[in-house]
Amino acid sequence: MTDRLNIGSEPEWERHVRAVVIVFVSLLAICHPASADPMSLEFSWRGAHGCVTLFPNPEIHLRNVPAGSTSLSLTLTQGAREMGGQDVPVPGNGILPFGAIRTFGPCNPGLYEWTVLAKSSTGEVLSEAHQARFYPTDESATGQ
Repeated sequence: MTDRLNIGSEPEWERHVRAVVIVFVSLLAICHPASADPMSLEFSWRGAHGCVTLFPNPEIHLRNVPAGSTSLSLTLTQGAREMGGQDVPVPGNGILPFGAIRTFGPCNPGLYEWTVLAKSSTGEVLSEAHQARFYPTDESATGQ
């Protein structure tokens, strides 16, 4: 009779399927694109002097700006209140220098949030990042 149980062995097709799955998972791990990491921004209120008519932005560090981005749209908000913003070219080094744009605030102590939209040459939004910090203490908002 040919219906024998082969302990410790598996049919050839199962070995091939297992090999294909291992190769596929390995390729996914190796070929993970850097663009899969979300865009992020970091800033600090340290040294900021608020309550001026047009407040210069703090230095803003950007990471993982998507390829194809040509401009950034920055906006400063306090709660639902927009404090201003501006569109600027994407900085080659990922750092938007102090004073590159002007906004109305911060002035009153509270939580302020920068939002950055990375846009293509056609205006398509490719990515979005946010960071909120308390002014003037510079404490990060919960979950940031």
